[in-house]
Amino acid sequence: MAVSAPVMRLRRPRWKDPRLIVGVVLVVASVLMGALLVSRLAETTPVLVARSPIVPGDPIDPDNLTLVEMRLGDQHDLYLGAIEAIPDGSVATRAVQAGELLPLSAVGQSADVPLRPIVIPVDSTVAESVAPGASVELWHTAPAQESGDVEAELLVERGVVRSIDEGSSLGMRSMAVEVLVPSDDLAAVLQVLSRDERLDVIGVPGAYGVTP
Repeated sequence: MAVSAPVMRLRRPRWKDPRLIVGVVLVVASVLMGALLVSRLAETTPVLVARSPIVPGDPIDPDNLTLVEMRLGDQHDLYLGAIEAIPDGSVATRAVQAGELLPLSAVGQSADVPLRPIVIPVDSTVAESVAPGASVELWHTAPAQESGDVEAELLVERGVVRSIDEGSSLGMRSMAVEVLVPSDDLAAVLQVLSRDERLDVIGVPGAYGVTP
């Protein structure tokens, strides 16, 4: 007589089964964490944005700022979110371009700005990349030597344009560019200007706010 093989019977899961309870808890936790993550990603934060370029040393003018709502995530502490949060007497310590968020690191006091303004006469029109707030280089071209060779040297590696005076159409006032230069380079620039030698203001391709 043949012996029949034992039949495996599956038991219905019971609510008291620890494995079922753990599974339900994991599913619920996963759903809650996903909902929390989506909520945080969708959350917006008020932040100040510059209406027009701000150069180092300029006072932080509330009229030049606008408040917008943006999704900053964990970076919201890096930016100013209210006019009232700007300390009295604050100035920009670095260039802030139009449309850029106002970072805390760009706000300080006058003593925090290691730059000094100097006016550079310009014989011809400067490139479009030379604009307020743009990073520029100052190149000095020395007078021709007896051999006829003309030498040029980089005098200031990183200056910031503060303003541009287009001059007058009648030629009564020539064009000039006001550049903020590091304090350590100021003496060399003044020496060149006192000798009435050529200084060229060159935009820096790739620098923030400067296009090639």
